[in-house]
Amino acid sequence: MAYVFEPETLQEIVRQHLKLPVEDQVEAISQTLRDVYGEHVSPGQSWMWSTAGGIMATISPLHVSRNEYLLFCGTAIGSEGHSGRHRADVYDVIMAGELWTYQPNTFERTVHSAGDLACLERGKSNGSKLCPGVWMLEYARGNIPSMFPFALGDTLFSTLDTKDLRDQLVISSKLMLKEAMLWFKERRAPFSPNVAAIAKPRVSERPRPYRPNRATPSS
Repeated sequence: MAYVFEPETLQEIVRQHLKLPVEDQVEAISQTLRDVYGEHVSPGQSWMWSTAGGIMATISPLHVSRNEYLLFCGTAIGSEGHSGRHRADVYDVIMAGELWTYQPNTFERTVHSAGDLACLERGKSNGSKLCPGVWMLEYARGNIPSMFPFALGDTLFSTLDTKDLRDQLVISSKLMLKEAMLWFKERRAPFSPNVAAIAKPRVSERPRPYRPNRATPSS
């Protein structure tokens, strides 16, 4: 199965902008992703709450398809819980702060800091702590629809935050529809990322503004 993104390429993009303040990183990484992946990346989505496995964070989706998703996520105050056990590989590239993980049979934590690539392989799980001030670019590949019950379960049965539930479903559906249309468009001319764009010096440049679409679906 062909994938749009490669975890190592995403890590390289994040590392390119580590010297920037985290707010500017989001803007610069969004633009570089757009330069490399074109229409497959849709920056400007609303930031919204995500509560899954007891972990509460804020997310901004960039790409959702049946076999991949890409989003920004993080927390200013920290959170921890269960990673979930998924039918997909989940990769987190740390932009700022630290992500701590551990396994049931270990007595020491694994610490992932800025620039690191953390991987949760499909079928496995861990205890995860998002330390205060951690921000990440998260990428998953595999059976993405199978992850929705875990992603939305806490919202459905605990927080009852119907606004964010609606926003997640609407934005995910919109991005999945967009990817389906791109798939038909690219059947005759397969997509190839513009990896040459990663080599352009951006750390010393002021990034273009990242402008979230603050409009929310009407009730």
